[in-house]
Amino acid sequence: MREGRLPATTSPPTAGTRQTPRPTEARVPQPPEPDGSPKEVLRKLPEAELDTFTELRSQADEAAAELDPELKNAVGFTHFDTASSQDNLITVLMTRDDLHKLPSQTLVRVKSLEDKRSYLGVVVRGPFSEPDAVAANSNIAVGVVVQGKKLSYTFDYHGRAEIELLGEESDSKLIPPGHRPRPKSPVFLLDDEESEHVLGLKGELCLGMVVGYKQMEARIDALDKSVLPRHTGIIGTTGAGKSTTVATLVHRAQASGVATIVFDVEGEYTHVDQATDEPTMLASLMRRRQSPEGVKDLHIHHLTGRDTRNHRHKHRHPFALRFSSLSPHAIAEILEMTDAQQERFHKAYEVTKLLLEDLKIFPKTPDEHRQLLELDELSTGYPRMTLQHLLDVVNTYLYVLSSEGRAESKPKAKGASRQAPLSSENTEELAAETAPSKGPQLFSEFKEHMHRVLARVHEQSSRNEVSWRVLFGRLLSLRRLKVFDVGAAPGVDYDSMLTPGRVSVIDLSDTDSPQLNNLVIADILRGLQERQEERYQRAQEQNRPVDPVLIIIEEAHEFLSASRITQMPVLFEQVARIAKRGRKRWLGLVFVTQLPQHLPTEVLGLLNNFIIHKMTDSIVISRMQRSVGGIDESLWSRVPRLAPGQAIASFSSFKRPLMITVDPAPVKRLLVD
Repeated sequence: MREGRLPATTSPPTAGTRQTPRPTEARVPQPPEPDGSPKEVLRKLPEAELDTFTELRSQADEAAAELDPELKNAVGFTHFDTASSQDNLITVLMTRDDLHKLPSQTLVRVKSLEDKRSYLGVVVRGPFSEPDAVAANSNIAVGVVVQGKKLSYTFDYHGRAEIELLGEESDSKLIPPGHRPRPKSPVFLLDDEESEHVLGLKGELCLGMVVGYKQMEARIDALDKSVLPRHTGIIGTTGAGKSTTVATLVHRAQASGVATIVFDVEGEYTHVDQATDEPTMLASLMRRRQSPEGVKDLHIHHLTGRDTRNHRHKHRHPFALRFSSLSPHAIAEILEMTDAQQERFHKAYEVTKLLLEDLKIFPKTPDEHRQLLELDELSTGYPRMTLQHLLDVVNTYLYVLSSEGRAESKPKAKGASRQAPLSSENTEELAAETAPSKGPQLFSEFKEHMHRVLARVHEQSSRNEVSWRVLFGRLLSLRRLKVFDVGAAPGVDYDSMLTPGRVSVIDLSDTDSPQLNNLVIADILRGLQERQEERYQRAQEQNRPVDPVLIIIEEAHEFLSASRITQMPVLFEQVARIAKRGRKRWLGLVFVTQLPQHLPTEVLGLLNNFIIHKMTDSIVISRMQRSVGGIDESLWSRVPRLAPGQAIASFSSFKRPLMITVDPAPVKRLLVD
């Protein structure tokens, strides 16, 4: 009998234990009591008899070990099924001494000796402690615990855990389980090496530590086309650790030779070439025996005329957008044009195309004529068309619809003067509003061919001057941004971004315009996809693998909003096309958001990998459960309680999702309020 506990005789034997207590006392009959009842007293057994009992117990233990020596390593045994048992879930009982060996996410092997089957499973619930002698919710058990200060004894207890079957072992392969282990089947621990193999934790890119293990790291193969190119979502509330995860991923991907591109809307990652100096991060790195260090090859790209948060960096690349590279349909969606405005926008766009062809601006050569036949305006714009070309056509429509323009088509009195109704009063490129002119004021190559422009506009006549004015105002607002077709300003340097092992941060922190950010992201995504397609074709011809690329989009909910997905079919189709082709061309997308409820279900459907940090909104969690498959209920129930830095990691290379502690970021991040 253990000192300070109730007698062992009151407790039933737990699973997998042999209760052979050493007898130290014997009852000796005595003369009866005065009332006639028998009288007994306790007397200690002689030492010789104690030695005999001890030897018998030792022999019994040795005999049990000889029958099945493997049971010595068992940490528990499967329990009987009950009415509440669930498919693929098995209850395991263990002694109190083995309880600590089965923490959550521990991998085990279950040997069903009765039918000679072997299974692999993982602990998904528990381990829980239950008393041996009585029910845990009984009055006596409650009283013993509550009176812990006064009572020196307690019940002996055992452990209970729920394991999920991963599969049945057959010829060194894991197949779907068609049976259940029989009751009292021994359960054995898998060592770390075998556990890593079973879970698929291979590769040089370490995300962090697997919770429940002391040394096991959650690793993926950064160069495996079946992992990162299947696209990833990093999700969680503010302060849950998303930025640390992104910074760690950037650092590890760069070290693996992956070209990493970050659309940084707040300039948070513009200093990742420097080592972190944050005290909390330094302490965490020390615990992981890692050193703070920056990435080796950082290049910063920013719009011309806009600043960057790292203006002293030696590798800065200002760039301008080319209006001709933007799909007209994507422009209309991003600018949130109404149906009437879109109709007039596309009409003006068609007229501009005809004028470019009339004036032989494009196409000029036979090759350009062939290029025109292959043009897809759902993904790109019309070659050599500028925003000023389109503004001139819209301004011509305004002139034709004005009273002066309508009078122009009738005979005029000699000496009558006319004046264009609009000019670019807020731009230096357009003439002052008061400047007199016959006909509309034009400022592109079209000004030398005003009659041709007027003729094309009259051919494609339209009404409603108000809608044309609103459209002109929207296009003029784009012109005021001064990022389209800016003189000698270079375009986006895609070859620089796609250099293996380079980190390219596209700093959009100085735009103050979500619409402009979305135009930039849409244009660069299309350009990267086209350039990666060319690199893929060359790699195929040279019989070598294509260089891997990882694209990270911060604040993804602002780029693709669930509330506007029905009004943005072209933009979504562009992203979907990039996602589908990227899986074959080694072009991986990472969407980062703290508002996953604002991401369309269609976008979530493109993702196969997830790193889910803390989320507290039950409605959002329920929506994510419907959109993200493969994560069991036990892990979802932990999402609201995850500590900063903890996450549920689900990757296509993992056999099952895991709860991990993400590694601290060794690079410097700028804190953003």
